Amino acid sequence: MGGRAGSRRFSPRAKGGWLCLSSCFLLLASLFFFPKPSLTNASAGNTLFGVKVCLDPGHGGEDPGAVGPTGLKEKDVNLKVAQKLKVLLEGEGASVLLTRSDDRYVSLSERCRIANSWNADVFISIHHNSVADPSVNGTETLISPAASEQARQLANSIQAELVAELKLPNRGVKERSLVVLNNTAMPAVLTEASFISNPEEEKRLRDDAYLEREARAIFRGIFRGIKIPTRIAFISPREGELVGKSLRVSMQLVRETLVERVTVNLEGVGEKWRSSPPFDFEFELSGDHDGERVVSATVRYRDGSVFSSRRRVICAASATKWYFAEGCTREGFDQWLTLFNPGLEEAVVKVGYAFADGAMVSRDYIVPPVSRRTVNVVSEVGRGKDVSVMVESSLPVFVERPMYFNYRGKWAGGHVSPGVNLPSERWYFAEGYTGSGFEQWLCLFNPNSESTKVLVEYFSGGGKVKERHLQVPPARRSTVDVNGDVGPNREVSMVITADRPVVAERPMYFNYRGKWAGGHVSPGVNLPSERWYFAEGYTGSGFEQWLCLFNPSISPCRAEVVYRAAGGELRTARYSVPPLSRFTVFVNGEVGSGREVAMEMTSDSPMVAERPIYYSYGGRMSGGDIGMPVESPSRHWYFAEGYTGDGFEEWLCLQNPGSDPVRVQVVMVGESGRQVYRDLVISPKSRFTLNVNASFGRKESVSLEVHAEKGIVAERPLYFSYGRGWRGGHLSPGFRLKDGP
Repeated sequence: MGGRAGSRRFSPRAKGGWLCLSSCFLLLASLFFFPKPSLTNASAGNTLFGVKVCLDPGHGGEDPGAVGPTGLKEKDVNLKVAQKLKVLLEGEGASVLLTRSDDRYVSLSERCRIANSWNADVFISIHHNSVADPSVNGTETLISPAASEQARQLANSIQAELVAELKLPNRGVKERSLVVLNNTAMPAVLTEASFISNPEEEKRLRDDAYLEREARAIFRGIFRGIKIPTRIAFISPREGELVGKSLRVSMQLVRETLVERVTVNLEGVGEKWRSSPPFDFEFELSGDHDGERVVSATVRYRDGSVFSSRRRVICAASATKWYFAEGCTREGFDQWLTLFNPGLEEAVVKVGYAFADGAMVSRDYIVPPVSRRTVNVVSEVGRGKDVSVMVESSLPVFVERPMYFNYRGKWAGGHVSPGVNLPSERWYFAEGYTGSGFEQWLCLFNPNSESTKVLVEYFSGGGKVKERHLQVPPARRSTVDVNGDVGPNREVSMVITADRPVVAERPMYFNYRGKWAGGHVSPGVNLPSERWYFAEGYTGSGFEQWLCLFNPSISPCRAEVVYRAAGGELRTARYSVPPLSRFTVFVNGEVGSGREVAMEMTSDSPMVAERPIYYSYGGRMSGGDIGMPVESPSRHWYFAEGYTGDGFEEWLCLQNPGSDPVRVQVVMVGESGRQVYRDLVISPKSRFTLNVNASFGRKESVSLEVHAEKGIVAERPLYFSYGRGWRGGHLSPGFRLKDGP
């Protein structure tokens, strides 16, 4: 593509290349970020090099094994799972031998001879259970009564992964005196993943995708059992699992009947213990616990021996609630809601639509695991509405609200908001303008059950301009005409104070310098800060970038801004902002033309900042967007909105403000469930830009996750020619997860 000015933004595939979905946690001991569990095909390729695995698909030939209610034969299911497992193991460099590779009978003694003569390191016999009672189902793994410690740890690991993946009742690791377990010279395990005699399970066992999941679970169990042997195998949580309001910790233990005490600690939250099975623990979480945390488990046996293990989780209780003050379904406006569920379970999402008058409308949506869902708000509430939105979910989801418009039939464009997770009694906005060609609004949403009094204070370069008092009824949306309040030709910042928590957004519609029409929106910030970061920025041909600074204190404030490009720092500039005043910087004039520029701002007292950019993107899409800063970098970022279809060009901007290179993994998740991974390395104190269209490689709605080994800053600009002929661009800071305690 031609970029913003015809030569901008290459997608350097040499920096890390592609990492397609690999077979679940292939490098768990060494990776700092978290590959998506349970959805994989290929892998890094060498982590099991030199390991010899003998796979034994049970039964075969004239021995069908168990037979399901409608005739599905166990021997066929066993072989399919073994063949899939063979591909996964070989993909990791293991040598794999099957005791049978087709539908033939092999005696039990011959199976043992094959494994022993080949000198296998591990023997895995694959089966599916059966009993007379068709209601019975569950997962169990078998070992010999004389099994070695290595065999017990391997079985424990496989059992935990199968239970976690298939979510069937946990029947545990059991001792059985079987030929293939007693007479193999290496650690030997027999899997009974489920009961083919159960009618519902038999249906699932006919599904090739379900058998793939079973094979991947066994693979993960083998990998962990070999690479990270331990007596403690977590059924939940998964490594790097995203959790919301609660965390369930469940474990599979070697020789659990000999356990004296199990203690589980969730970093920064608390500790719990049990002395008898089931060894399940529940931790309640809030937004105060957001961030990456470590789950540590310690097991003391009656003989005095002690074993421990740990898992990392990403807590995001805040991401179960979202609020949007702005929204419009009047003629000339198309409003959407994008819901991204990166978790491993289906999310039930309840959305409340609130209006200036009339009762709130409620809708429920199901978002499948590791998927994105797009809601057409016009279809949900009808035309002619000014609408605020409240979102509640059973699990963490990430939500954005894109809108496309032809404002008053004269200025076409679009804007997007990531929403906020918590209403507040105070909101700050640095940007604002009521000059010729600009129309500014303030949208307020009161989610409370009682009316709320709101004070709006306006500030310009000379101090406070005006204030306005209003009252917002319960569960209602209210809109303020800022141009009407402060008059024309004002550069204006705002402070909103309410006696109950509210949500505020500031949409602006414009015809910038009479040549670039569009609109942008910002939810503001709750508190000023002495440090702010921006990842996006561009001063190339057809782009004009600004930095708006608002000093809400009664004393002068000095600010220092570090401008960074792909090659490192460009320059540092210092500015003085009078008390209770707004100050504007023309960034093009500070760093020159043709720069991709990120910013880090520090000040000697708390300030508010925003970064508006106006442009003609590639000479084809004119408009503008607004960047909201973040007060600190993070290792984990999420973006719900995104589209790589015709007429849309999506980018991801990343800033590394640190002194060391940072490895980053970007996970792109399509609405179809398709996933693409991209590994990057970002140089110290620099900016990096990723072309999402080129990286994802398909025309589809797409959400993003960004995981880094150290804190970075991220933003997602998107430029578009929307289906109704409306062109422009919008930008989102996404959701930044705190880095934990």
